[in-house]
Amino acid sequence: MQWARQHKRRVLLWGGGGLSAILLLVQLLYPSGMTVPFSSIDGRDIGAQERSRVTESLNADYKKQPIALYFGSSNSPYRTLKPADIGLTINNAERVEALEYPLWLRIIPTSIFWAHTTRSAQLPKYTHNNTKLQEYMVKELGQSCDVAPKNASLAVKESKIIVINSEKGGTCKLEDVSKKLKEVSPILGKQTRVNVPVNERAPVIDDSKAKELQQRVIKRIEKGVMISAGTESVTIPREQLLSWLTFETPDKDILVKISPERSTTYFAEQLTPKVSKAAGVSKVTTQDFTEISRVDGASGQTIDTAATLAALSSFLTNGGDTPRVATKLVAPRIEYTRSYSPTDTGLSALLKQYAESHPGTFGISLIELSGQRRRASFQDTLQFRTASTYKLFVAYGTLKRVESGTWKWSDQIQGGRSLEKCFDDMIVKSDNPCGEALLAKIGFRQLTDELKAAGLTGSSFMGSEPLTTAGDLSTFNASLESGQLVSSASRTRLLDAMKRNIYRQGIPAGASGMVADKVGFLDAYLHDAAIIYTANGPIVLSIMTSGSSWATIADLTRQIEALRSR
Repeated sequence: MQWARQHKRRVLLWGGGGLSAILLLVQLLYPSGMTVPFSSIDGRDIGAQERSRVTESLNADYKKQPIALYFGSSNSPYRTLKPADIGLTINNAERVEALEYPLWLRIIPTSIFWAHTTRSAQLPKYTHNNTKLQEYMVKELGQSCDVAPKNASLAVKESKIIVINSEKGGTCKLEDVSKKLKEVSPILGKQTRVNVPVNERAPVIDDSKAKELQQRVIKRIEKGVMISAGTESVTIPREQLLSWLTFETPDKDILVKISPERSTTYFAEQLTPKVSKAAGVSKVTTQDFTEISRVDGASGQTIDTAATLAALSSFLTNGGDTPRVATKLVAPRIEYTRSYSPTDTGLSALLKQYAESHPGTFGISLIELSGQRRRASFQDTLQFRTASTYKLFVAYGTLKRVESGTWKWSDQIQGGRSLEKCFDDMIVKSDNPCGEALLAKIGFRQLTDELKAAGLTGSSFMGSEPLTTAGDLSTFNASLESGQLVSSASRTRLLDAMKRNIYRQGIPAGASGMVADKVGFLDAYLHDAAIIYTANGPIVLSIMTSGSSWATIADLTRQIEALRSR
């Protein structure tokens, strides 16, 4: 203890010197790529961090820094934009590099604690792209700087009707806008506001006009609003009305509106039953397209929602007599008793009326190839996306090329399959790879031209999607069955494949005879193009649909067959 007291001064000197040496070593070894400790930028602590990462982080945040653009004395921004919108690039690299820990400071003992106070604060580097700025101004302001005034209006907020204050508009100089935007120097954490002077123009609807209407509406709904509904009266509660209210300013006035969507449930439950009367039934008998007799049912009555809403809106705006629930007539429901003659006209009436009474869009074509040779159709020239019925046309193009000797059945087509195998799979199984490969081999333009030469004028592969019609499919199958399309051997090959088609839910399910057909199904499209072999000879039936079902196609086939057999 005595020695320590005698050598205290020496111990302190040696200890302090050692500590200083350690601190100096720490300062000298401090990483060169780091910011000086305890430094900050824009109120953000960035000390002792990699300068490259600090720069990257700051640049990213500056890209998102909002800039509010105001015109004149308006309290609402005309636009809130980002720096990139006006061609402004903000780079923080130089200001971050200025926060390095230089060697001359490192050799000063304890500088690690106060070196940041010697680093001068700098601003980011701002670079403006004039082309981008001009593009923004043209987009937002066009060729002139004219900012429309904003009319005062009303709104419902927290069960209260409040005034939405008006804003003055006006005209300004484009060069003033450009100058102001070029002067923008955003800083993180601070509001960036750009004010452009304008020659102000007052709105048509000012705050006083809005407040006047506000008070009138508040007074009228204070105790709810009574509305007459038939022989009764119903009081619509204030809170209910407030939940429906909207306000519009299309012209010189504030219009009080009631939302149809928000009021529909209340109307249906509280008002409609008090004015509704059920409609009767009109019974109509038809023969083919002709109405034979009619017994009219009584008209009914229901609420006219639009007119009722208008009456309520008018009362809230202008006052007056108690509003009434408006009504409108409801036509009687029609029940048809239909009959059809076994003629072209009767068959066409059946097709039309069946299609119109079932969901979906239809194109139908019927051709008898013998016997009475009747024909009937409904929208048989309406083009549909082909789905897989296009494979009939590809089969035709294939048979023509085999007949001419250009192609051979042994040719390799797809996935190791020969032309013979691909042809069969394409028709029987509706194989897509084979159909697509053969279509590409023939060529879209070439096959379209060949179909038109064969009389199929509504079919094409030249647009964004392949198209055909029920009439073209029936013409194709009629020509095939009658031997006018290809050779006898080619005809037999194609018809044999069609008879083995594995998809039988449509026309085959509704027909009593043997059916050779080709279906197509894609998204909402369901098509069936068939030759039906009946006791009275073959008929061709093509049914193209969008939004229908296989069961409907089968049912229509049964009804056609029943009428034909009479």
